[in-house]
Order: sequence, then structure tokens, then C-alpha cells
Amino acid sequence: MEFPEAILFDLDGVLLDTETFLAKAWSDTAKKYNYQLSKDQLTELKGRQKINCAQKVLEWINKEISIEELLSIQKSKLGNQLREAKPFKGSIELIKFCLKIKLPIALVTSSSSESYKIKSSLNPWLNSIPIKVLGDNKYISSGKPSPDPYLEAIKKLAVNPKRTWVIEDSYSGSVAGLRAGCYLWFFSEDNGILNKLISEFSQNKIQRINELAEIIYFLKLLKGF
Repeated sequence: MEFPEAILFDLDGVLLDTETFLAKAWSDTAKKYNYQLSKDQLTELKGRQKINCAQKVLEWINKEISIEELLSIQKSKLGNQLREAKPFKGSIELIKFCLKIKLPIALVTSSSSESYKIKSSLNPWLNSIPIKVLGDNKYISSGKPSPDPYLEAIKKLAVNPKRTWVIEDSYSGSVAGLRAGCYLWFFSEDNGILNKLISEFSQNKIQRINELAEIIYFLKLLKGF
């Protein structure tokens, strides 16, 4: 393992604890059409763009409704809950540390500009991240699990993907980062997803962390300070 040229951060489930709100909103949306989303289905939605989530849910519930209608319901179910999203322990410290040592960083999220605005309104520290690749970026044709979002960030930072770290919590986001050629720090306790990623990619491209502070530890260790 080498000291990275850059670190690319996912937002939901990595820097901000929002996944519970998002999962409940989709679950409540499906219930409106008498459909119960399973745990595996909710896991499949994690890390994806909102439009892709809506397409998946529409496929599962199998009702004659439009994507627009489904998205409108999901938005109403979500309400203002995103304003309550709190940063994960160590997220602010990690961002500050990267900036302090002048390590290039970027935010790579499936969240739209509107969603990011809401989340960052009460978490202004997010705005200190200089490069942001949001879900509605006009230069991205496909969202996660496509590598396009991460490749866009790599292009903006002009770094080598093989020496770039990605921090992700979802299967789709992790696949996106690995397909882009990056090293994955898997920030999740889900052994099922971790084992699936290892079987599909390579053990030496993936490492799990339980706390974001571990990233600071490894950066200090590799840099020798």
C-alpha cells in the first residue's frame, strides 16, 4: 500500500449518516402501493442516483405509474429529514486532516445538487471539499455502479487512479470505485457485500474500516508522521 495521490469520498453513509432516512422514504413510498421492500432490495438502492432508485422500485412494485409520480411521493416521504443528518464520527476530522496535509480530495456522490444543498446547509464543513462530483453532473452519462463519477473526479484532480483511495459504504458505490481502478476502503459492517466485492475483484484492492479515524492512522503511518 502506497500513500495516496488523492482520496475520493462518498457522501451518504460515509460522511453523513443519511441512509436510514433514505431507506425509510423508499420503503414508505413502496408501501403506498402495497409493496414491502426487503432488506436486500433496500441495500440494492444504496449509493444509486435517485432516478435509478425510482426505476428499480417501479420495477419491483409493478404498477402503472410514472417515474415522476414515484419520485414526488418519495420526496414527500423524505420531507425535511435530510436536514437532521449528522456527520459520522471522525468525518470532519478526516476532511480537515486531508486539507491540512494538502492531500487532494473530492466528493463523489449520487446526491443531486438540490439534495447536496439541503445536506450541506447544516453541515457547511462539506463545502471545504474543493472538488464535488454530484449525481446530476452534466458530464456523467451513468451513475454508480458505473465508474463514470469516479473517473470524472480523477480527471478533475489529474491523479493516477491506481494511487487513489475511494471510501464507500454501498455495493454500487464500491463497484464504481473499483471499476475506476481505485483502492477501496469499505466503510461498512456488511460482511455479505464485502465478501461479494472480494470475490468479484481482488482482496489486495479492498480493505474494510470500522471508523474513519483509521484512514488518518494509515495516512500518518505511510507518510511517516
